[in-house]
Amino acid sequence: MAGNARLNTTRTFGAPERPLKRNENAPPGFISAFSFVGGEALRLSWDEARESVAGDGPTWLHLSANDDTVEGWLEGVTSMPDVAREFLNGEDKRPRVHIGSNFVYGVVADLELVAKTPDAAAPGAREANRATGALRFYVDRHRMITVRARPLQSTDRLRHAVLEGAIFRDTVDLFAGLIRALNDTFADRIDEIGDCLDDVEESVLEGGHSKCRALLGDVRRRIVEVKRFIDPERNALTQLVLRRLEWAEPRSMEALVQAIQVLNGLGGGLEGLYERAKLLQDEIAAALSEDINRKLLWLAIMSALLLPATLVTGIFGMNVAGLPGTHDPVSFWVVVGVMAGCAAITIFLLRRLRLW
Repeated sequence: MAGNARLNTTRTFGAPERPLKRNENAPPGFISAFSFVGGEALRLSWDEARESVAGDGPTWLHLSANDDTVEGWLEGVTSMPDVAREFLNGEDKRPRVHIGSNFVYGVVADLELVAKTPDAAAPGAREANRATGALRFYVDRHRMITVRARPLQSTDRLRHAVLEGAIFRDTVDLFAGLIRALNDTFADRIDEIGDCLDDVEESVLEGGHSKCRALLGDVRRRIVEVKRFIDPERNALTQLVLRRLEWAEPRSMEALVQAIQVLNGLGGGLEGLYERAKLLQDEIAAALSEDINRKLLWLAIMSALLLPATLVTGIFGMNVAGLPGTHDPVSFWVVVGVMAGCAAITIFLLRRLRLW
């Protein structure tokens, strides 16, 4: 196509997605577009992207949902099924996949892309990375269209892979690349959670369980957050494994199946982290229970040792007539001796009964 130029740029992952250079008529919702000739990517302007989407060449068009112009243009793309156009312009955020006779569309959940700043290492910097967003997609033999409301990590990874010269045979292979980018995003998050869990486990083994309860609670909450959107996503994409796209090239379909299987493997790894967190929680609870029991044992022993002395002092402290030894100066030491003897007998009995 005239006016296209071969891409040759370096990756700057971590910066938010920004629209590539385009013509002045491009709406704000146009982010990027690529046409794939012989597997190699050619960058498209807005006008070229609209022509390519209506044609027969493999094309990826990435759009923002925050633009009425883009929404209106999508409604007029007659080469797409009506149900797919309505879906792309909708607000559905739940992971799902719908398979048609010669197309597929749906939603995948992804982590929002946050720009790296000098304060990225601050304690609260990770909180911003927990936000998730929805990526709606449509794929057929000739085009892949993705629509998102906020910048997402998976499409940013895929966009950089295209810019760096990654080869994609067709749109299904490109969609497989999107799933692989999604896997990389999930893998980074799971590795981060695993590192935190390793730190907690090491502290627990070193006896610092009392300081790890809050950290382990945070780790478990993060695991649940990831599970909350990765599990439905695995279930949705598994449909593409069970019901293969007959119109897709076998090699591309195999690449897509492998990417989905990797996603399932990541879900299994997340389940393993969840079980580890539960075991660590039980270990911390057992250690705390042991500490409490040890303290209660010492309290019971002290109570047993002081009980005879308390009984003796209570008897001799009664202000009644007839108490023996009230006028004898040696009586005090006799009473102290009796209390010491009672304490010694108590210790002997505790040792003999193996209670101490």
